[in-house]
Amino acid sequence: MSATIKPPMRLLVGFLLAPLAPGLLFWLLSLVGNPGEGLWALKFLALVSYPAMLVLGVPAHMLLTTRHWTSGWSYSMAGVLIGATVAVVLFYSTAIHNFSPALDPNKSLGPFAGILIIAALLGALAAWVFWLIARPNRIPSA
Repeated sequence: MSATIKPPMRLLVGFLLAPLAPGLLFWLLSLVGNPGEGLWALKFLALVSYPAMLVLGVPAHMLLTTRHWTSGWSYSMAGVLIGATVAVVLFYSTAIHNFSPALDPNKSLGPFAGILIIAALLGALAAWVFWLIARPNRIPSA
């Protein structure tokens, strides 16, 4: 038996582990301060990441491999789009509530913009981890 893992198994492991990467990052960072908050973040991000992976990540992977866009950059950019999409879906009501065409000092899209950027970066992290595990660029074309 060879020591290498077969491509279908690498895909499965990638789909199972990559959504945990953002939560594990927050958990590791929380070990410096309050591990309880990091554990909460890990649970919340797993609750959000797995459905996002199923609904958006799997179709994105299929699209990227069909078009032969299998570089780490392609997957990271898809992760940015997926992460931003998830943030918009989860926090659109907050953004709408805080939008004001007039200059209102009590309303600002700044917090939503921060969430959007962080979610996009976490999406890129998860996609890059998936790419590192699954290595779709090494799967031979049929």
